[in-house]
Amino acid sequence: MRSHEQRDLTARLSALAEAPAPPAALDTSAVIARGRVRLRRRRQALVGVVAGSTAAVLAGVLLLRPTGAPPAPAVPAPTAPVSLAPSPTATPTPAAKTGPLSAEARFGWLPSWLARPAVGYANSDGRSVATAATTTAVLNATPALKLELLRGPGESPAPGQHTAPAPPVAGREAQWLLTDASGSLGGLRWLTASGRWAQLTATLWLDAKVQDDLLRVAAGAEFGSRDVPFPVRPTGLPADLGLRNAEVHRPTRDSEPPWSAILSYTVGDKWLSVTVQPDGFGKFADGRPNGGTPVCRVEKGVQLCANGTAAGLPAVQGAGGLAGLLERFEVLGADEASWTR
Repeated sequence: MRSHEQRDLTARLSALAEAPAPPAALDTSAVIARGRVRLRRRRQALVGVVAGSTAAVLAGVLLLRPTGAPPAPAVPAPTAPVSLAPSPTATPTPAAKTGPLSAEARFGWLPSWLARPAVGYANSDGRSVATAATTTAVLNATPALKLELLRGPGESPAPGQHTAPAPPVAGREAQWLLTDASGSLGGLRWLTASGRWAQLTATLWLDAKVQDDLLRVAAGAEFGSRDVPFPVRPTGLPADLGLRNAEVHRPTRDSEPPWSAILSYTVGDKWLSVTVQPDGFGKFADGRPNGGTPVCRVEKGVQLCANGTAAGLPAVQGAGGLAGLLERFEVLGADEASWTR
């Protein structure tokens, strides 16, 4: 495994495995570092992906200020707080679940400064996240958006943030997220039709134009559980393994694999990760301490690796150890057209 991949994946997954149960208040302190929910830094992007709820793999996106930028402007008062109409597809019809990852939040309209976006999805501890990023620089920053559907109807902003009124989104209450120390704008949150709050954050200097774009992205966002195509399908895993996190990401660099995915399981205080990517891009595995040497296999052009502190538990050993466990993942192929639907 390449050293930079191990460091980034280690930081993300150790936060996931060691995080306590999520508090009621929104915690955006540990997310996709600087703009992207990814399994590694090379996949900067929301949610992906983003990283997380409750100091888990997915948490709030940090606002990036370009070098030499002026102090953050005050949130401009809207000239006409017009309610933005929802997108015609704002409530998709739920589909039957066939894979390990489902998304409750999806992008609809995306702004032109997010050129050819790489979109990823993640679900961690009940929080659904979608991320979109691009390599096209804007104001010395790499634009990225993270869309989250929060767990409950009453989640408060993260510590260090407060809210200010924003124009309604689809006729429902909306709020700007502001940073207490500087008063700079950190994002947008709004009530969805289900009564849960959604939140949108960006790694781009939030001037008035970008604020207008955030309102339009929010109006076009889609909510409702739908399967996300996934490259493998777990079959017959030990019942003791509880799925805590699932992610699929796409790159923002041409030199990277076209996609990567991860499934993280827990058994009590032990963890086990299965990482998936096309073969031929080096070994991609969880580098957290005490995870042991990853066991890998390749099938249909796809590399799967497994490791973790749960490797020695009876539930895993009874499945044939890590090698036997990997045999219980049906590999669907490197071509996304063959993935779960």
